[in-house]
Amino acid sequence: MGMASEDLLVTLQILPGFFSNCLFLALYDSVVMVKRAVSLLSCSRPAGSGERPRMLTSAGLRSIWNSFLLDAYKQVKLGCEAPNSKVVKVPDGLGGGSSLSDKTDVPPGAMAGTRDECNLLDFESSDRPLVVNFGSAT
Repeated sequence: MGMASEDLLVTLQILPGFFSNCLFLALYDSVVMVKRAVSLLSCSRPAGSGERPRMLTSAGLRSIWNSFLLDAYKQVKLGCEAPNSKVVKVPDGLGGGSSLSDKTDVPPGAMAGTRDECNLLDFESSDRPLVVNFGSAT
């Protein structure tokens, strides 16, 4: 019962933004159709005035709805606690740089465990911002 009521509350919060986006797409489509009709009636076809795809489609509506759902159910909320995700120490040679254990500011006990796991917020400090760099090998 609790989960269904939470889903209903999220849906009710999403609906106004979703409908306003649908209204914008419908207005955009109608403006494009009016421009096309005017250009056909005036018998003047400017160069490059090809057929434009419709914006208000079922695929577009699904995409908008899913983006609103993703935003509503995201973990990170402004003004709330940051998520404390688990991080794993990358051994030297695999990460392309120095590992977490090579840093002097690694908190004591942060690398405890069999897989050298720790939590991201173990590295936070009140005197400096926590900057996380997600490197890429691509």
